[in-house]
Amino acid sequence: MNKERRIEQQSPVEAEIPLLPQEIMVEILSRLPVKSLCQFRCVSKQWLSLISDPLLAKSHLKKTVSNDSFYSQRKRVIISSHNLYSLEYESIGRSGRFDENLVALELDYPLKDKPNGLAELLDSARDGFLYCERSEEGNDEFPVMVKLNLPFCVNQRNWVDILGSCNGLVCIAPDEDTLFLFNPSTRESKRIPDPPSGFFPNGWSVYGFGYDFVNDDYKVVKVGCGTVCVYSLRTDSWRIVCSFPYVDNVSESGVLLNGTIHWMVSFEDGVDCRCVVAAFSLEEEVFSDMPAPDIVDTSFEFVVGVLNGCLCVLHSRNQMHNDFWVMTEYGVGESWTKLTLSLSYICMKPLCLAQNREALLDVDGKLLLYNLEDDSYRYLVVDGIPAGDGFEADTYLETLVSPNGFFRT
Repeated sequence: MNKERRIEQQSPVEAEIPLLPQEIMVEILSRLPVKSLCQFRCVSKQWLSLISDPLLAKSHLKKTVSNDSFYSQRKRVIISSHNLYSLEYESIGRSGRFDENLVALELDYPLKDKPNGLAELLDSARDGFLYCERSEEGNDEFPVMVKLNLPFCVNQRNWVDILGSCNGLVCIAPDEDTLFLFNPSTRESKRIPDPPSGFFPNGWSVYGFGYDFVNDDYKVVKVGCGTVCVYSLRTDSWRIVCSFPYVDNVSESGVLLNGTIHWMVSFEDGVDCRCVVAAFSLEEEVFSDMPAPDIVDTSFEFVVGVLNGCLCVLHSRNQMHNDFWVMTEYGVGESWTKLTLSLSYICMKPLCLAQNREALLDVDGKLLLYNLEDDSYRYLVVDGIPAGDGFEADTYLETLVSPNGFFRT
C-alpha cells in the first residue's frame, strides 16, 4: 500500500492555469510574442484551449496594432524566391551600418516540397544532358533524337506568389491557381476551395485579399474575364458579386488599404480611355473610382502600392523611371504628390518604413533602404536567400489569427 502511494505521488501532474479571471489572463498573454504562446500550447490541455481561443487571437492582434512597440516587434517581411523566407522588421536599418547583412529565416508552408515540372525532366537526364524526340518536317514515323544541355542550377520548386497580407494571414499561391491562407507565425494554413467551374472561363485573373471590419470576415477577391468573385472565410465559399466595370488589362494583385482593395485600371469614357484607381470595398463589395494622378495615362503601365499608410501609384515594366506619386490624403485627387528619386527602376514596390524612418523598397528584385529626406539609398544584403533568383516581398504581423478556426468566432 505504501509503495502504491509513493508511485502515485511521483506521477507527473498536468500544469494548471493560475486561478485568475479570464480577462486578466487574456491581457497578460496578449503581451507575449507568438513564438512563446505557441510553445505554451504544449504545457497542458487548459493552456492549449486558452491560447487557441479566437478571443485571445483578437486581443493579441488589437494589442499589436494599437501599441507601437508591439507593432514594431511583431512586424516581419516575407520574401518569396522559389521558397518563402521571413525577415525581422526591427533588424532593418537599426544599426545604420552599411556592411551588416540581414539574415532570413526559411519558412515551412503548404506544398513546399511539391516539385515543379522540371523535376521530371531532370530525373530523365543522362550524363548531364536531356534527350528528347523531335520530328522533322512533320515526319512522326522517324523521329530524330536531340541532345539538350540542361542547366542543373534550375530551381525545382514552384514559385510562390504572394497575393496579399492582412492581420498575420498571408494569401499565397504555391502552385498555379492553388490558393492558401497561411499564418507564417503559427504555421497554420487553409486551402481555399476553387471557385465553381462556371464562375470563370479560362483566361487571365488577379486577386486581392483583406479583412472586412464590419462583417468580421477575411475575403479573397478574384477578378477575371469580366467577372468579380469573392471568397468568404466565414462561410468558406465563393460568390459572384458583380461584373468588372473596367478594361480587362490588370496584371497585378490588388493592394489593401482602409478595408478596400485597389487596382490601377483603364476606363473607357466614350471615345477616350483614361486611368483611374479602382477601389473595391470589402464591406459593400462594390467598386468606386478614385482619381489617378493627372500625368498618368494609358501609354504606360502603372500599379498601386502603399507606403506609410498612403496610397501610391508607380510605373511598371515599361522603360526606366525615377518617380512615383503619393496620395497624402486618402480619396482626394488634389493630394497626389510626385516624388522624384535619385535612382531609376522598372518595377518597384514600397514595403514599409524601417526603424530609422527610411523607406524599405523592393526595386527590380532587390531590397533597398531609401532616405526620402536626402535622397540617399543603400542596397541590403540578405543572407539565407540564394542569389540571382529574384524575389517578391510583402510584410506581415506575427499574430495568433487562425485561418482554420476563424469561422468559430
